[in-house]
Amino acid sequence: MCGIVGYFNLNSSPIGPDQGTLQAMCQTIHHRGPDERGMTTVGPAALGMTRLSIIDLATGQQPISNEDDSVWIVFNGEIYNFQELQKKVVAAGHKLKTHSDTETIVHLYEDYGIDCLQFLEGMFAFAIYDKNKDRLFIARDRMGEKPLHWGVFDGQLIFASELKAILAHPKSKKQLNSEALQKYLALEYVPAPLSMFEGIHKLMPGHYMVVENGQVTTKRYWLGKPEKQLEKISEKEAEAKLIELLDTSAKLRLISDVPLGIFLSGGIDSSAITALAARHVDRLKTFSIGFADQSFDESSHAELVAKHVGTDHHTAIFSPQMALETLTELWQVLDEPMADASILPTFFLSKMTKKSVTVALSGEGGDELFGGYPTYQAHRMAGYWQAIPGILRKGILEPAINSLPVSHNNLSLDFKAKRFISSVDSKEDVRHYRWMGCMSIDKQLSLLKPEFSPLQTIDKLYGGLTDTPLLNGNGNGNSDVVSKIMLIDQITYLPDDLLVKSDRASMAASLEVRLPFLAYPVVEFARQLPVSFKLKGMKTKYLLKKALKSYLPESILNRPKKGFGIPTAKWLNKELASVVDELFSEKFVRQQGIFQYEQVKQLLDEHRSLKFDRRKELWTLMMFQWWWQKYFANKF
Repeated sequence: MCGIVGYFNLNSSPIGPDQGTLQAMCQTIHHRGPDERGMTTVGPAALGMTRLSIIDLATGQQPISNEDDSVWIVFNGEIYNFQELQKKVVAAGHKLKTHSDTETIVHLYEDYGIDCLQFLEGMFAFAIYDKNKDRLFIARDRMGEKPLHWGVFDGQLIFASELKAILAHPKSKKQLNSEALQKYLALEYVPAPLSMFEGIHKLMPGHYMVVENGQVTTKRYWLGKPEKQLEKISEKEAEAKLIELLDTSAKLRLISDVPLGIFLSGGIDSSAITALAARHVDRLKTFSIGFADQSFDESSHAELVAKHVGTDHHTAIFSPQMALETLTELWQVLDEPMADASILPTFFLSKMTKKSVTVALSGEGGDELFGGYPTYQAHRMAGYWQAIPGILRKGILEPAINSLPVSHNNLSLDFKAKRFISSVDSKEDVRHYRWMGCMSIDKQLSLLKPEFSPLQTIDKLYGGLTDTPLLNGNGNGNSDVVSKIMLIDQITYLPDDLLVKSDRASMAASLEVRLPFLAYPVVEFARQLPVSFKLKGMKTKYLLKKALKSYLPESILNRPKKGFGIPTAKWLNKELASVVDELFSEKFVRQQGIFQYEQVKQLLDEHRSLKFDRRKELWTLMMFQWWWQKYFANKF
């Protein structure tokens, strides 16, 4: 597990031996790999990395080359089937000088070229320079677990695991991307391929890039679209197959030369991974956090699972007093604003876990693949709601819902009900983005100065987010709205929010996180299943819960989903009030020149007076304001 950086002259002119730029780029991502640092320049290519040693601690240093030094690689991630692939390349006549998964990729590339990607099972972002072809080949894993950013500046392609490393290159430019800002305000994250900086892009999951003859080309190598739906598979057969695939995935992700543990929230997904992993490792270490606010706390559920499975469990309480300290640390690491507030407890949990282990497994991905979110139920309910006569809806029901008193508890009734009716009549995809996200186009147009709102319509705001052949026929021929929405989450919310959160929070603590649910055989199987195996009526995660009956307590399988949130609504008014007042002050907002101060003040006044719950809008704006201070006001 590492961070990678590099740059490449598009005109193929050689890069000199001076490594000052590589050193500066690597220094910005030291947290991703504090154990070692490696750099090399080969012809027009400069490659660098920072290493967190996980596999082959003695000889796995990077960059790594092939036998005659004609192919070089820097690699971030883990290839879980590398032992099998090592046998393959040795049988083909290659001589291995290390025991690492990284070197295996080099030899696979020699034998298969770009098609080497088809053999890799794991999470990865890597860059290969092929001296004979004068080609730079960059690739990212299928689901987007590991990040890769790139941009072309003054004849050089610059790439890195994190944006800050690209900005450390003297040729890069630092300019706000107004389109990315609007999408962030809508979604609470910046969707790929955009970044918050103009001219810097994210390589999409399941894509590779070739830089050759002065041209930059990106292509998709994996779609994950099943040929057909498994119409005839029985529930019993599907349960057995699911457990087999998840068990194999978990077992592969337990391979490590350093101590390993599991994030255990007490939800179904992390509990499933814990129960399966415990079959292969004695006395697993598990880690969770709790909150004093009981509407957010899940620690008792995690402790119940730990006792049931028999793990060495560790719990810490994330207090309101820790919020500002944790936020301040996190803001030093984040290169883009992220309004998913669960990144705070994830970062806190990562730091806590790192004290005991260097690798942790997590349950990310289970909700999107197997139908775990309440929003999927809401989409199914939308049809029933729309069938209610308009005079009853508009005249009685909706006014009654809007009059519910505001509560700042986690997923309170008024919050969910008001959000449901706010967008229930929109198109399915727009409805979903509005339910999951933050600001509507109308709210943005009133909030932003005109020069920062280039996306003036709903189509422009959400356009392109689901422009993928995966959604043609909803991926498996199923026309059910829930099937479509689950796929949308898998190609937007999962890689651009949840996996960014997981990667940045864990790597900020120099901790590697592995995600068994995102093994591509599990993903492809899930996409083949009928939607009724995921959301049966209003029962979420129907198949997954049935499959786990013999592994987990009934109370864990049947409890409602809570999510890994924090009391942002309350903290904005109390523990973080001084920070909010500073970032939303009239002087700062007017000098910044992006937002209309009167609109910002209105949001804050409405929230503090309990007139409306504005937790989403204010948290989204707060995270942007802090980020803007860091990069454009040079305050931090």
